[in-house]
Amino acid sequence: MTIPAAVTLDAVRTELALADAYVRAAGLSLDAAALTSDRPAFTVTFRNGAGELFYAEFDCRDYPLHPPTIEFVDAAGVRRGLPSLYPAGFHPAPCVCMRYNRKAYADAGGPHSDWRLIDWQLATPGGGAVDSLAMMVSDLHAKVSASTGRLG
Repeated sequence: MTIPAAVTLDAVRTELALADAYVRAAGLSLDAAALTSDRPAFTVTFRNGAGELFYAEFDCRDYPLHPPTIEFVDAAGVRRGLPSLYPAGFHPAPCVCMRYNRKAYADAGGPHSDWRLIDWQLATPGGGAVDSLAMMVSDLHAKVSASTGRLG
């Protein structure tokens, strides 16, 4: 099931206003310059505990019906999904192994055949729901900040 690209783009633009406020307050960087209905994607730059930069691309196709595909990429956005682009402590697949990342689901090649994509906004055991782009950025910020190296 898909949703119209214009609906996705509108939802992403609306939520990015809140995410951008968090990004600025946290001293991060958000690049949504290339955001279009054909490619509803943006990148957030994070810094780990050792000061290394990490670039997370959020591909929001079919959002908010489905979560974005979040992938760590190089600074140019060309190389993607390599262990060396991920902060230490992430799933060795490599993957941001969270319900809010489409890549974590088995249908997208991820490790979780026990998760249903339609349930992505539900609270996880021991935690609350991460159901907006601002919450995703905040959660990733906490995880990347706690890291002190690279996955590979």
